[in-house]
Amino acid sequence: MEITDAVAQLNTTKILIYVKNTLLGPIVKLVLLAIIVFITLRIVRFILGRLQRRDVISSTVAEHLYKLTSLAVYATAAVIIIYMFTSIREVIYALIAIFVAILAANWSMIADITAYYIMLASRQVYRSASLVELPRLGVKGKIVSINMLHTRIRTPAGRIVYIPNHIIVSEPIVQLTGIQGVISLELEVKLPKDVRTSNSLEYIERKIRNILGEARIATRPQDIVVLVDEATVDKARLIVQVPIAGVEPRPSTINNVVSILVNGLKELEPSIRVKTVT
Repeated sequence: MEITDAVAQLNTTKILIYVKNTLLGPIVKLVLLAIIVFITLRIVRFILGRLQRRDVISSTVAEHLYKLTSLAVYATAAVIIIYMFTSIREVIYALIAIFVAILAANWSMIADITAYYIMLASRQVYRSASLVELPRLGVKGKIVSINMLHTRIRTPAGRIVYIPNHIIVSEPIVQLTGIQGVISLELEVKLPKDVRTSNSLEYIERKIRNILGEARIATRPQDIVVLVDEATVDKARLIVQVPIAGVEPRPSTINNVVSILVNGLKELEPSIRVKTVT
């Protein structure tokens, strides 16, 4: 019995020594790492909460940023754990090389996603339905939507422009209080017989301005442009440019302008064709 007890005591001692020398160090390191991860995430949550309460960022942005930070922290912890149990530097180098390769291959996408969160944080500038202009890109219009990769802008001509988010953030941007489109019409009319040609053209120009001004179609009647494209003894072809409020003049608005001019110039037998809408 004494020999058995001695053997058991020896085995217990060996187990304790093995645990102390082999397992205790990694266990302590794992506990410390878990504590560091926990404290780091708590600090991040606290900072994001403060920013949210001060209305610097929205709750959606705060939640997304917390998830991204958590992912980065857990990924770093996983790399540290792998190195702790393998002690093979090549594993770390390989993981870093893979990570860098992924970043390089998707750098544009990562830049767009990062810019997306910046845009969400700057809610006063980048938000749907805002009227904006990017002078260096020559783009202006209404922001239709913003997703993680690009921003959709509807131009005054009704075209949809897709601009990568990182370009939107890096470009100077001008907020507009309003955008006006321009309806360009080609108008053919008969000239009054009892008035000379030059006077007839002046009469027609004034009449067009008065008609559109009384109908309150143009944003500013004085901005209406009437150009003589061609004139003969009894006929004239004019180009009429009418400024209309809004990013995208609707077809009903265009038809309304044409109808008003046709009725107002009825005695001149007008023929109207829509040239462009910009």
